[in-house]
Amino acid sequence: MKIHPSIYALWGLLLLAACSAADADDPAAVPQPGIAPKDGVFARRGEGSFVFTGYAPLKEKPVSLFYYIPTRGEVERMPVLFSMHGAERDATIQRDAWKYLAEAYGFVVLAPQYDKALYSENDYQFGGVFSAAGSGELNDPSRWTYRTVEALFDYFKNETGNTSATYSMFGHSAGGQFVHRFLLAMPGARVGRAVAANPGAWTFPYADGIAGADGKRYGWPCSVAATPFADAEHLSAFFTRELYVQLGTADTDENDASLPRDIPSQAQGPHRYARGRNFFAACRSAAKEAGLPLHFRLAEVEGVGHSTLRMVYGKPVVSNPSDTENRGANSAYHLLFE
Repeated sequence: MKIHPSIYALWGLLLLAACSAADADDPAAVPQPGIAPKDGVFARRGEGSFVFTGYAPLKEKPVSLFYYIPTRGEVERMPVLFSMHGAERDATIQRDAWKYLAEAYGFVVLAPQYDKALYSENDYQFGGVFSAAGSGELNDPSRWTYRTVEALFDYFKNETGNTSATYSMFGHSAGGQFVHRFLLAMPGARVGRAVAANPGAWTFPYADGIAGADGKRYGWPCSVAATPFADAEHLSAFFTRELYVQLGTADTDENDASLPRDIPSQAQGPHRYARGRNFFAACRSAAKEAGLPLHFRLAEVEGVGHSTLRMVYGKPVVSNPSDTENRGANSAYHLLFE
C-alpha cells in the first residue's frame, strides 16, 4: 500500500513534539515505515528517551526511559531487552553498553531510570516490596517498583505493535540486585532469559534467614525469611527461571566504596565474586534439598572487574564497542541471545 506523503509529515510533527532536542537533519530521527506512532515517543530510530507516567499506582513517581531502536528492520518483530542500571542511576550507561549490539543484531534496548529523588535504595534495589528494609511491613503489590517493568513492556508493545511474548533482562551491580529479586517477586512476569551481573548482595533462599556475624538471622532483602517468597511455590517458580549468575572473576575489591557492608551482606562473602558464587551454591543446595529443578547457570567472565560494558561483551578490555563480534564466551549478549 502506498503511503501518502502527508502521513510522513504528520509523523514528523509527532517526532518534534516527543523529541524536541532531535536534529531534524538526522536520518535516525525520521520515523521508519512499520512504526505507527500513537503517543509518538518511540517514533525516533536510534537513541531516544521520554518520561513514563503510564503506571497508575506509581504515577507520582515517573520513570525516565532511555531506549535504542535499530535503524533498520521491523520493530514489530524485534526482541526486547530491559537493561537495569546500577546505583549510579544512569540508564544511558546501560543503553550505550548495548546499542552497537542492538543495531548489529536487531533487538530493542529499553533502559528505565529510577531517579534517586523518587526511588530510594529500598524502592529500587529491593523493589519497594516492604515499606523499609527489615521493617516487616509489606507494601501493596501494586506499589512494588517491579510492576513498572511489566507496564513499560505493555506500553512499548501497544505503541509499536511489537509482537514479543517475552523480554530478556540484564542488570549490572545494583541492577543485578533488581533483576534477581524481580524474578523472585514476580513469578508471572514475562521474562525469558535474565542475567544478574555482579550484584553486591543477593537474596538467599533461606526460609529461616541468613546468619550474620552478630548471631542474628536476617530476612529481606538478604534472604526470603518472613517474606511471601519463602514458600515452595515461589521458590519453585524462581528456580525454574532461566537466570544466569554472571560474575567477573576480578570483581574482588573488598574496599569498593559501593560494596554493601551491612551485616547480612557481609555474611554472603568478602566481595562480589565470592557473594555470587555463594548465592549460586546456596540455590543449588536448596533446590536439591527440596527436590526442585534449578535452571540457574553460573557464568564467569575471566579477568573482568566491576564494569557493565565488559560484562556485556565478556572481555577484560573493550576498546571498540562497535566491533560487535569481539565478544567473550560468557558475554551477556551470548547468554541472552545465542
